[in-house]
Amino acid sequence: MADVRPFRGLRFDPKRVAVEQCVCPPYDVIPPDEQRAYHERDSHNVIRVELGLGAADPQALGNRYTAAAEALESWQREGVLVREAQPAIYLHEHRFSLGGAPRVRRGLIVAGRLHQWGEGQVLPHEGTRQGPKQDRLALMQATDCNVSPLWLLYDDSGGEVRAALDTAWQAPPVLSANVDGETHTLRALTDGAAVHRVMDAFKERPLYIADGHHRYETAQHYRDERRASGSADPDAGHEFAMLLLVALDDPGLVVLPTHRLVRGLGRSPVQLRADLGRWLTLTPLPPPTGDDAAAGSLLEATLSAAPAHSFALVDPDGAWLLTPRFDLDWSRLLEEGHSEAWRDLDVAILDAVAIREVCGISAEGESSHADATSHAPSDRLAYVSDFGGAVRAVRQGGAQAAFLLNPTRVEQVCAVADARDRMPPKSTYFWPKPVTGLVMHSLDGRRNLR
Repeated sequence: MADVRPFRGLRFDPKRVAVEQCVCPPYDVIPPDEQRAYHERDSHNVIRVELGLGAADPQALGNRYTAAAEALESWQREGVLVREAQPAIYLHEHRFSLGGAPRVRRGLIVAGRLHQWGEGQVLPHEGTRQGPKQDRLALMQATDCNVSPLWLLYDDSGGEVRAALDTAWQAPPVLSANVDGETHTLRALTDGAAVHRVMDAFKERPLYIADGHHRYETAQHYRDERRASGSADPDAGHEFAMLLLVALDDPGLVVLPTHRLVRGLGRSPVQLRADLGRWLTLTPLPPPTGDDAAAGSLLEATLSAAPAHSFALVDPDGAWLLTPRFDLDWSRLLEEGHSEAWRDLDVAILDAVAIREVCGISAEGESSHADATSHAPSDRLAYVSDFGGAVRAVRQGGAQAAFLLNPTRVEQVCAVADARDRMPPKSTYFWPKPVTGLVMHSLDGRRNLR
């Protein structure tokens, strides 16, 4: 069963600080220039804990992890950061816009018991890399705290969780903050009967990781370290992690595509298209005109209406619709040993046929998995999640070509996870990310859960 519990969160006191000035995005979407900007925004900005400016070596003097622990301790002494008076399940309402249309996403922030993957209670859909896990583990070891929530999904098609919450969403908020044009509202559910209804509603309900695979495995590692050091209490704080739980059918749940940008191909656009034609049918599209956003929107509309497993290519000469040739067995290029759910993924097909076979690039071998704004000169493969950004990268010479695709559907994420399989790198981009610093989960023993 999913063991979810209330916890006594650490929260910025809105009477002492402006909360919107003290939060930041998750560590893995903050480029260096924004990292410094958040440090300058407020002396209590949680960036000092989430992603400090000190050395990334835990043994170095003035390292970022020691500084993070000192900031947490100092803020609590000042009374800027306070612990909730009683355990609560936090209701998070996130208002944002997508394509000019308003959206609302609702989720529950809880302390969730950590499980091993083999137990089948929490299901991943992506692989992980060692670097981010080492960084997050050092932060947990120094702070004994979850600074940002892991983002998980659950099936509420029967409406049990909605029924358990009943009128909880109408309760007065404990804080509301407008952060970079998005509004975050937090409510604290502390009524014992209501809390137990929510806990009961999650029994026998698997959870799917949307975002936070590295941090979940880091939390597992940290738990195992604490167990090895002599902690045998099954309800100790380190046996849990802070989770944001969102229903699969929530109208505000958004998955963006992750387009592929390539360079260093050593061939002309004409030759690249000829090589692609060995496996794919190329249909010319109207040349992308107008500004980047307008050109991207047109390509997005075209691709969304195209047949299954269709892609778009943008290069300096124009744009083309790509579809697998039916007179060839292109499926033999797919990696063996994967589930049917995996083999049906657009990203699996694109990476196998266009990226690996034609371009000669292994997505798994690109250690940085860089985005379009931060890739190093040696990176041959980068990523961007908006259509306009892909067009801009080609127009400005940041990429020789862009391969555009439709977003992976949420039901495909669940199907791959249910099959105990893992998607290729950069298959999903759940958006917008939960903000860091609205509430934090201290792991200092049972008292945090009582």
